[in-house]
Amino acid sequence: MLMFALLMASVLSDVAGQVCLKIGVGHDQPDTQKNIAAFAWQTLRSPWVITGLLIYVVEFIVWFAALSLAPLSVAFPFAALSYCGVVIASRYVLHEHVSARRWVGTVAIAAGVALVCWQP
Repeated sequence: MLMFALLMASVLSDVAGQVCLKIGVGHDQPDTQKNIAAFAWQTLRSPWVITGLLIYVVEFIVWFAALSLAPLSVAFPFAALSYCGVVIASRYVLHEHVSARRWVGTVAIAAGVALVCWQP
């Protein structure tokens, strides 16, 4: 049970980190083709980017803890749930359009993870 809790914490941290990074670089940034230095400076100073990076530090530690308990053949496929979480967060947190085809792919990924990780 601890193994799956750690794996889920890793997935949720990964999704949260990606959302923070997207918010940090996705709005009110200068045109990168004209001023890459300003983009880099503003990105490095963004509280959202800093938060995203700190979340990734936590995710890194949690992932190692999960790997200490889980077979890699379970842990790595389970990490694919991050893709599903990012699609869900993109739609409901970032309010992005997610096509029906992308939803079908997300369900397929989740089904694949269930097949690989489910132990009868």
